[in-house]
Amino acid sequence: MTGGSGWFAVREAGPGAFLLAEPGHVNSYLLLGEDLALLFDTGTGIAPIGDEVRALTPLPLLVVNSHHGHLHRGGNASLRGLAKDFAAHPAGAQAHAEPAPRAWLERYAEVARTVRRRYEGLHALDTHHGFFLTGSRVAVRPVPDLSDWRIEAVPTTRPLREGEVLDLGGRRLTVLHTPGHSPDGICLWEAETGLLLAGDTLVSGVFAAHLPGSDVAAFADSTARLAELPVTHALLGHNLRHRAGPGFVADVAAALAAVRDGRTRAVRGSDAFGVECRRHDFDGFAVLTEGVADGFWQPAEEPRGRDGDASAPRGAEAPHGVEAPRGTEAPHGAEAPHGAEAPHGAERGRETPDAAA
Repeated sequence: MTGGSGWFAVREAGPGAFLLAEPGHVNSYLLLGEDLALLFDTGTGIAPIGDEVRALTPLPLLVVNSHHGHLHRGGNASLRGLAKDFAAHPAGAQAHAEPAPRAWLERYAEVARTVRRRYEGLHALDTHHGFFLTGSRVAVRPVPDLSDWRIEAVPTTRPLREGEVLDLGGRRLTVLHTPGHSPDGICLWEAETGLLLAGDTLVSGVFAAHLPGSDVAAFADSTARLAELPVTHALLGHNLRHRAGPGFVADVAAALAAVRDGRTRAVRGSDAFGVECRRHDFDGFAVLTEGVADGFWQPAEEPRGRDGDASAPRGAEAPHGVEAPRGTEAPHGAEAPHGAEAPHGAERGRETPDAAA
């Protein structure tokens, strides 16, 4: 269903769980307990997410930000009178206390309009030729006038640390510190149901490990840890495939381990903002790492595949987006401009975005 503002796409994501998507941008999630509701990320702030929350529940609200990226805390300011706490990992506290720069907001608006135009072309192929590249249940929204768009500073009021348990009444979620994309990344794990709220630790498109503050080794360790959990379904931070199963988690962990160990082929690439990087392609997703690849490069020893054959890890040579990753839902639309951000205070070369996702 569509939220009241027309900007959000709201749908059930499991028992007592709702997806509050801003299609083409970011996914937020609302979990309902008996005593407390938890909002995991607050989106871009382009439209008030609080209206969507209140349409779903009157419960007191705890806001948890998966990390400090602008697109994950953009709605915090609109929830000041509604949320009892704004909780996040303390490694991102300084960034939460600062607003998004005007230059970043203007650049993101340009990127978002480009995504919308490209989505229209893909959707036309679906409509007239039946390619089903974008699906029909969700659509990337036209980008409104964003000249007055702001992402304000909202300091965190509750630090969250590894192993802390959030009791909503009748359901309990454990905080997992999962650095890699950013130093302050966290996931929430509900052991009783196998639900994983993943933030940007798991996305269904581009994994941004090329930014100041990103750490490929930590990313590999974090995803390997998630792959060991009995996950039934993971709710993802970006892109229109918002839900994935345990096979996808395992594939991502294997991919990031291969990137860390130098067992992939990298090509010269760039993120949505034009920041140059190395791109490592897998089946249905890609990993971006720092540096510029000089054409193709190949490790000295061919890696071993899952069956012990001398081959690249599963999907390493497949073009990005050719095949949906194992265990994900069918794609619903064009990808969000994820992976274009830089962590708080970072600068690199050209106008580099700051803490976008």
